Amino acid sequence: MSETKVKAIVLGNKDYKEKDMLVTLFTPSSGIVTVVFRGVKNANAKLKSAKEVFSFGDFIYASGKFNVVTSAEIIEPFYNITKNINNYFAACNIIKIIKAVLPEGETSAQLFVDTVKSFSLLNDDQIDPVLIQNKFLIRVFEGFGYRFNLNKCSICGGEFVSKRYMNLSDGDITCASCRVGQVEELSPAMYSVLRLLSNTKYEDLTSLKISPMLNKQVFNLLQKNCVYRFNLKLDNI
Repeated sequence: MSETKVKAIVLGNKDYKEKDMLVTLFTPSSGIVTVVFRGVKNANAKLKSAKEVFSFGDFIYASGKFNVVTSAEIIEPFYNITKNINNYFAACNIIKIIKAVLPEGETSAQLFVDTVKSFSLLNDDQIDPVLIQNKFLIRVFEGFGYRFNLNKCSICGGEFVSKRYMNLSDGDITCASCRVGQVEELSPAMYSVLRLLSNTKYEDLTSLKISPMLNKQVFNLLQKNCVYRFNLKLDNI
């Protein structure tokens, strides 16, 4: 029976048999993997803390009929996420996104890195969680080939001279003449936020000063895009 060592984030867990649990791990090398934690519901279980949702660490599991975790060392439990209800729901939304965009058997190291960075910011509790969600969504769209073209109309290639519109089905940013289908108008403020978030690294998000109301407006737009692209409805926070 071979053993596999992976860095992973716990995306979920559920009861399995009397004392075991099934745990969903997100790994950069194997994608989403379901593992079994034996005897983890015992009060003095060695791996008890490693099964908690949001935990990030090194896991070793033995492959077989079931993947059974034999060892785990937590690098960061991201426990503070659970202390703020809005941060908690933002992190849960991120988990929903991962499960929606990453089919079983597929991998995305970049998505894994983005998740760790987002959870780290949510754990620090210094930034509006909606802003972190927005950054994560934009990175997901970019990672799957849906980068927003914010400089020119995606259809005609012309410079924007007045209003901009987002086609919700494919994320194209178009001018008034080229808008088709289900579209949403982008206000100058929303356009500026999308541009800022596209060009700002996670570690520099603390430098952005964006009002909570504007963050929510941008989230509502990205969420509609998410529904069309991935058939996924996120929770408002």
